[in-house]
Amino acid sequence: MTGSSVAVVHLVRKSNGMEPFRNFLSSYKAYKEPLDHDLILIFKDFNQDEKAPYLNLLAGTDFIPYDFPGDSGLDLGPYIEVSRKLDYTYFCFLNSFSEIQSDHWLTHLYNCLTNSQDAGIAGATGSWESTGADDPPFPNPHIRTNGFIISADIMRHIEFIDISTKDDARHMESGYNSITRQIQNIGKQPYVVDQNGTCWAVINWPDSATFRSGNQGALLISDNRTRAFEDGDDWTQEYLIDLAWTGKPSKANPFKRHKLRHRLRRFMEKRRPKAQGY
Repeated sequence: MTGSSVAVVHLVRKSNGMEPFRNFLSSYKAYKEPLDHDLILIFKDFNQDEKAPYLNLLAGTDFIPYDFPGDSGLDLGPYIEVSRKLDYTYFCFLNSFSEIQSDHWLTHLYNCLTNSQDAGIAGATGSWESTGADDPPFPNPHIRTNGFIISADIMRHIEFIDISTKDDARHMESGYNSITRQIQNIGKQPYVVDQNGTCWAVINWPDSATFRSGNQGALLISDNRTRAFEDGDDWTQEYLIDLAWTGKPSKANPFKRHKLRHRLRRFMEKRRPKAQGY
């Protein structure tokens, strides 16, 4: 550690290949960030000789390597370990598919967390979606774990389960005992932060132009889910918007469009007048 109180922690997962890391690093270099911080790179499941191509890309970039053996724990497992073993006041976690989209991205996240008296976590994206049958019903506000900042004190306060499966990770992101809900239970609040540094309270997330909102024009940090939305056709985007913000997605699921009944549902719903308001 070099003396900074802020660690930016990015997960480099061997099984993803080099392309996601190359994209992250290009974005990290492209956007100005004046806030003093250390860049911690978690090399997950790498043998020593396998890191060479990644280290070549990092020539001229200050960073601190952290080796995480094996490919267990998904994203949250390594985050938890780093937050317990490294001595920083704040941790900003960015997953393997994250790409920075704006100057002063870390400053915006940090200022939101530290200048808002009730802030317990600040993220680049959030959603109201109920993502599984055992999740709380809609609306189910939660900060998505692709990019967020949190204090070490609050991170240590959170009770984590062992992260072995995607369901475990989903439980911690959007379940009844999610990171967000645990933070709210201690009297703190989650905020979404946009490219302008605006801190958006839960009730206003659908208007933030970040995750599945406003063409995502103010998105601070992108990931594979935000890019899937951008690449989707109008049917897909409408469905995903409803999942995140209305809780009333069409039964004409675009991800099952190969099934005739879903095409027929889509055809009929487009002919039906839309209800006003939500």
